[in-house]
Amino acid sequence: MTLPRLAWASEDSPYLRQHQQGFRWLRFAPSLEPAYRRYHAEVFLRRVRWAVMVAMVIGLLFVVMDALSMPDPLRKQVLLVRMCALQPTLLLVWVATYQRAWRDHLQWIGALAALGCGLGVTAIIGLARYHAYTLPYEGIILGTVFFYFLAGLRAVTAVICGWLVFLGYVLMELSIGMAGEVLLSNALFLALANVVGSVGSYSLEYATRQSFLAHGILQDLAEKDYLTGLFNRRAFTECAERSWKQAQRDQLPVGMVMMDVDFFKRYNDHYGHAAGDEALRQIARVIDTHARRPLDCTARYGGEEFVGLWYGLDEAQMLAILQDIRQDTEALGLSHAYSDTASVVTLSIGMAYLTPQPQQCFADALQLADAALYQAKQQGHNCVVSRSFADQGHALR
Repeated sequence: MTLPRLAWASEDSPYLRQHQQGFRWLRFAPSLEPAYRRYHAEVFLRRVRWAVMVAMVIGLLFVVMDALSMPDPLRKQVLLVRMCALQPTLLLVWVATYQRAWRDHLQWIGALAALGCGLGVTAIIGLARYHAYTLPYEGIILGTVFFYFLAGLRAVTAVICGWLVFLGYVLMELSIGMAGEVLLSNALFLALANVVGSVGSYSLEYATRQSFLAHGILQDLAEKDYLTGLFNRRAFTECAERSWKQAQRDQLPVGMVMMDVDFFKRYNDHYGHAAGDEALRQIARVIDTHARRPLDCTARYGGEEFVGLWYGLDEAQMLAILQDIRQDTEALGLSHAYSDTASVVTLSIGMAYLTPQPQQCFADALQLADAALYQAKQQGHNCVVSRSFADQGHALR
């Protein structure tokens, strides 16, 4: 996927930061790596299912071929390995792809299955050597190519499996006593297959990681305000409505909050738009630090106005959070010579505090929070006003 124009993305985007830092060693920052692994599992899930099904069909074809061509007792031993080890292992991986509880462990399951199948094929070759039966060793190369490119393994996992199978094959041939020249030739071709697989799997994962970052940056462009890094209005509405419906189901309270920077037009006119943008960024960071729980969300609603929803807190907790936001904004110490309220930039805050009822909607709470914000401005700015549908509100400074 082609990366979008990075100048449009918020500098607070973790995807943008990771793209700028690079990921030569196929590793993201700890905050981003788990999300990538989930993304990788989802992207490759269907491919793994089909690849494992194809592998099982190919395995059954080899069962038929071995049953028709191999002599006893080799035939029984080889069929035992194929039917009691290789096929059940592949079947286990296929079943695991349909178990949601197992998906976080698919890399381990796939790695163990790939290693087991590779060593299983090595064992079959070893049995043929022991019984002096001519069996092409190229089957192990076929297996190596499979788990490098089709098994959905990340590069490091695939490389470890590939070279362990290579080591297992060389040790097997040495234990059987294969002639040095033949072993050297076979080992060389298998090593080259691993080199190609290692480079190819690295390139494949690198491209997948690029696609993940591009997807994340595009999502940020769609959901985040480019200046502050908070949600934009559309994304906030979607997030807040989900939390609102959850609160309706659970009958838990929410605090719907509107916030406005006091006398911001005067600030812009006096200090310039660049200073105004920086002030908004700093205030946004203050707001964001107080809304980190999964069902809380905050956004830049437009201009100098911010909005937020906090889920499941009692009114005293909500008021304490909003007072912290107001005080932390004031503590930024951003000089505001033309404010009628203080000598620094301040914030007026209005909250609608309620437990959502079936007849109420998200827009009703937002309208009430806007009325509380208007009341905060009427009462002198730089304060917090809380309202419910049953009262007239009160200001806190």
